Amino acid sequence: MRHLRAIVWGFGAILLGVGTAGVAAEAGTPNYPTKPVEMIVAFPAGGGQDATFRLVAKYAEKHIGGRIVVLNKVGGGGVIGNTEIARSKPDGYTLGTISNNQVTDEFTVKGVPYSYKDFIPVAQIAADPHVLVAKNALKMDFKQYIEHARKNPNKVAMAMGGTWTSHDFFRLKLEKAYGVRFLRVAYQGGAPALQAVAGGHVDSAVPFVVEAMPSLEGKLVTPLAVSSPERVPTLPDVPSVRELGQDAVQANFRGISVPPGTPPEIIQRLEEAFAKTFKDPEFQNDLKKVGIAPLFRGQKDFAKYYKDEYDRYAALAKEFGIEPK
Repeated sequence: MRHLRAIVWGFGAILLGVGTAGVAAEAGTPNYPTKPVEMIVAFPAGGGQDATFRLVAKYAEKHIGGRIVVLNKVGGGGVIGNTEIARSKPDGYTLGTISNNQVTDEFTVKGVPYSYKDFIPVAQIAADPHVLVAKNALKMDFKQYIEHARKNPNKVAMAMGGTWTSHDFFRLKLEKAYGVRFLRVAYQGGAPALQAVAGGHVDSAVPFVVEAMPSLEGKLVTPLAVSSPERVPTLPDVPSVRELGQDAVQANFRGISVPPGTPPEIIQRLEEAFAKTFKDPEFQNDLKKVGIAPLFRGQKDFAKYYKDEYDRYAALAKEFGIEPK
C-alpha cells in the first residue's frame, strides 16, 4: 500500500510539472527559463570575450535548464553591444558579458549612454592577462622593443582592441613604467587588432592571452611579455612584466551581468547555475586549453569587486589625465 501511494504521488508530481521547473518553484525560484536565453557579446567573434563566453554558454545550458544563444553585437568599440545589454528587458532572458570596459567607458567614451550602475554583476568567470606581441619582422625581444619605442616616440604602432579598454590601460602602464610613447591605433576588438600585427600592418598589440593563442601557436606574431605578476601556464617561456623589472600589471575580469530591475530570484538562479558550471572540471580544462585564466566570484563578492574596480579605474583616469573623447 505504501508503495502504491508512492507511485500515485510520483504520477501526480509529474502532472503538476515537478521536474526542473517544479524543483525551481519549490526552492522559491520562478519557472525559468521557458525559452532560449540570449547572451550578448559586445566584441567580434574570435576575441577573448567571445571565446570565453561561448565556452560558458556551452557548459551552462544543462545547469540553467535551457538553451543559451550567444549573439555578437559589435560596434563602437563595445558601446553598441553594451548599450543593448544595459537597456534589455530585466527578465533574465538577456544576459550581458561584463568586463573592464563597462567600468571604464564613462571615463573614456564621450556621450556613452550608460554607466557601470547599468550592469548588475551575477558571477565572475575569469581574470585574463594580456600578452604584448610584435610583428615577426621586428625580430626583437622585450628590452629591444622598448628601446626601439624610446628612440622613436609616437612612431611604434600599438593596436588597441576597442575604443578604450583594458588594452589601453596596459599600454598606459607600459608608457609610464618605461618612459615611452606608442602610436595608438584602435580596432573594433582584440581579434582584428591581432590580425593587423600578424599581417605586418601594425608593429604590436596587447591582446588577451586567449585571443593570442592561435596566432602564437601558428608563429604568426612574436610574444614579448605577459601583463600578469607571474608567467602564465600556457606561455611558460614568455616573461612577465614584473619579472622584467616593472609593476605594469594589468588583467581583465570577465563575468555575467543582467540589467537593473532583474528579479532577485532570477539572479540567484543564474548565480547558482554559473557556479555549477565553473565547478565542472571539463569546463575549467577547456578554459585553460585556450589560455583563459579561471577565477570565480559569486554575486555578492563580484558586486563588491566590480565597485572596487570602478574606483580603481576612476583613480587611474585622473592619474593619466584621461577625458572622454
